[in-house]
Amino acid sequence: MICFLTKDLMMSSNASSHARQQNVKLSTAGSIKSAISFIEENKPHMLIVDLQTPGLDVELLGEEIKGLPDAVCPLTIAYAQHVNVELLEQAKSAGLDQVLTRGQFNAQVGKIIEEAA
Repeated sequence: MICFLTKDLMMSSNASSHARQQNVKLSTAGSIKSAISFIEENKPHMLIVDLQTPGLDVELLGEEIKGLPDAVCPLTIAYAQHVNVELLEQAKSAGLDQVLTRGQFNAQVGKIIEEAA
């Protein structure tokens, strides 16, 4: 199971398509609060984060993830466009497990979802 924190319909549709092909449940969340609630209730294997989600506070997200019990803390993969160097660095500093450019994520989304299966 995967939680995808994004408001980007194109990216969530693409990821959902790959998830269906891999028979993996993927749910989207539009805010940190809804993503953390989903994680606490469902214990997904992975959290994918679109760092360019409007209103997203990367530091707060990192703190919320660190505050989760180890038993429910998913692998966290985040991405943003390559020109957002500062945002990508913030994600690394916040302790997110893997930080990719949007292009890298797009190229690897099928493999990423397959690994969550």
